[in-house]
Amino acid sequence: MNFIFCIHNHQPVGNMDFILEEAYARSYMPFFDVLKDFTEIKVNLHFSGFLFSWLREHKPDYIRLLRKMKKSGQLEIISGGMYEPVFSLLSEEDGIAQIKMHLDLMEDAFGERPAGMWLAERVYEPYIPKVLHKAGIAYTLVDDNHFKVLGLEERDLYGYYITEYEGRPLSVFPGLEFLRYAIPFKQIDVLDAYLKDVLSQGGDLVVFGDDGEKFGLWPGTFDYVYKKEGWLRSFFEYLAKNSSWLTTTTFSEYMKAKRPAGRAYLGCESYKEMGEWSLPAGVSQAYGDMLNEQDIPYRRFLSGGYFKNFLVKYAESNDMHKKALRLSKKAVRNTGAKRHVYMAQCNDSYWHGVFGGLYLPHLRGSVYSHLIEARKLLDPARPFADGYIEDVNFDGYDEAVLNNNELEASFLLKEGGALYGLDYKPSSVNVMATLMRRYEGYHEKIKQAVSTNTANGTKTIHEMVTAKEEGLDAYLHYDWYRRGSLIDHVMGGDAALEPFYRGKYLEPGDFVKEPYLGVIGKEKKAVRLAMERSGHCWQGEKGLPLTVRKDVILPWGEGPVVVDYALEGAAEGLINFGVEWNFSLLGTGGERFLEAGSTKYPLTTKDVLGQAEKLRLYDPYQNVEISLEWDRPAEIWTFPVEVVSLSENGFERNYQSTMVMPVWPVDLSEGPWRMSMKLQLKQAHR
Repeated sequence: MNFIFCIHNHQPVGNMDFILEEAYARSYMPFFDVLKDFTEIKVNLHFSGFLFSWLREHKPDYIRLLRKMKKSGQLEIISGGMYEPVFSLLSEEDGIAQIKMHLDLMEDAFGERPAGMWLAERVYEPYIPKVLHKAGIAYTLVDDNHFKVLGLEERDLYGYYITEYEGRPLSVFPGLEFLRYAIPFKQIDVLDAYLKDVLSQGGDLVVFGDDGEKFGLWPGTFDYVYKKEGWLRSFFEYLAKNSSWLTTTTFSEYMKAKRPAGRAYLGCESYKEMGEWSLPAGVSQAYGDMLNEQDIPYRRFLSGGYFKNFLVKYAESNDMHKKALRLSKKAVRNTGAKRHVYMAQCNDSYWHGVFGGLYLPHLRGSVYSHLIEARKLLDPARPFADGYIEDVNFDGYDEAVLNNNELEASFLLKEGGALYGLDYKPSSVNVMATLMRRYEGYHEKIKQAVSTNTANGTKTIHEMVTAKEEGLDAYLHYDWYRRGSLIDHVMGGDAALEPFYRGKYLEPGDFVKEPYLGVIGKEKKAVRLAMERSGHCWQGEKGLPLTVRKDVILPWGEGPVVVDYALEGAAEGLINFGVEWNFSLLGTGGERFLEAGSTKYPLTTKDVLGQAEKLRLYDPYQNVEISLEWDRPAEIWTFPVEVVSLSENGFERNYQSTMVMPVWPVDLSEGPWRMSMKLQLKQAHR
């Protein structure tokens, strides 16, 4: 019987050097330190382009070891998208280009162009064979789940299949779920029993394909795999000892020796866990519970959700995706801008499951950094300012976008006229790459996460229930609107910070989630976005008319942004009017701070800061300083926006942004109320 052992090593674009160093020291190098002692064992190996480029620069001895093993025939190198994109999120042109970039990199490093490729997150759609075939790829690997939902049994999957799209063929290998869960988490005798059972059924091939990081980097696995139990060495010794009936091979060798088991047309699938994570939160929890019931008849037909629905589940993901699509089209003839778009297509930031993904601000920050770099290369060199209104998010409603040499500002006209993106080009940072606090299905497990210890190496990453700190349930607050800026809160006279922080308060104004009319006009040295809503302030059972108008003026070239407000209506008595801002600063420690008046505060401060006419946020790590001022003294509310998310290390609290909101008491019985704000960004070198 043949055994294909395939390892996929990946780090996302934007991950910090110390994380890559740890992954190298605990997983990538130790794995091959063991493998090199077993020259008869063959392994199929994939590195994502960002990680491999880092290894070539920082670990040349490691690359030399891989070359030596490749030359001896012990390794087959497989390709992929250069920056590990999910292909269903790309245009066909970008998908082919990313594969060819990775093929070029592998050919330069190993002297041979790979024949196969790793499909990121095993996300497959029926047109994929066309893209891969055009790029020169002969085979790929998916999960057995892709085949089982078609009605195939596991005994049908001890080989590979051929498919096609528009006559362009592709060979597809099914990776077996049992092996993915068992390696390296089950004892060797359990694996031996499984493999001998496959052999007794006449099985000719078993395929394992999964993350290399599970060999040392996942919680608890380093000691288990390399130290105390030495699982990996024991496994390779087992393979060497049983080579008379169990032969390790490569994808290409097997395809040369064996014909496909048949023809198959796969649907839109990924591995089962991805089908769970891409569902809406409440449904996701129910689906996961159902998957755990092993005795469900025809369980294999439970395929879960569809990957691209992450763009529906998380509006912030959709924002990045649609911006990347727009810039990719504009950058057709600009190779520098195009490369930045490719780097922004790295899949990790666009979804969330057991890993942090979208919930990690530095990964979203990396996406925006590369998109802004691309935008800068496409901007005119002369001073300019422009704007347009169109449906940039493909949600059926128009958004407004203002742009000059220094800033690009994006507004949700359908939802409060909120400013949901603000790109500061000199530092290539979106200071509003925020994330709202959402309910996730796994929040139900928080109360069970009573241990702060890391899981032991006998559990897979999908089975761990750990927490990095106690009392996380105290942070389970959920937002009812997007965390943007220029959000207009019309509140009662008794409004208070604590219920506002928790998202459990009554707001008598209907301006936060309701549509604003927007008109863009060009002026002599600026572009103006005028937004207005004629709404209500509900007092008792009366909906009293209230109109909020805000004009955003973006100057030519660079300079401060001015926002002029006017409130007019029949609201009775005092109301509290707040203009909410959320700034994402990728962390809270070190030299970062919030300054109100002349006092500096940590970015995690939750308080009412008293009367002031300006505030400043300082983040030298992103090289940005943000100044806000207004022409009427206001009380400043502030708190950190923190989410409780799931990562490979368990449940954790993640800082996403700092909310700051000047609040004014307003009495409209005296006539219209006006206020002007000024926003200025500049670089903050350390």
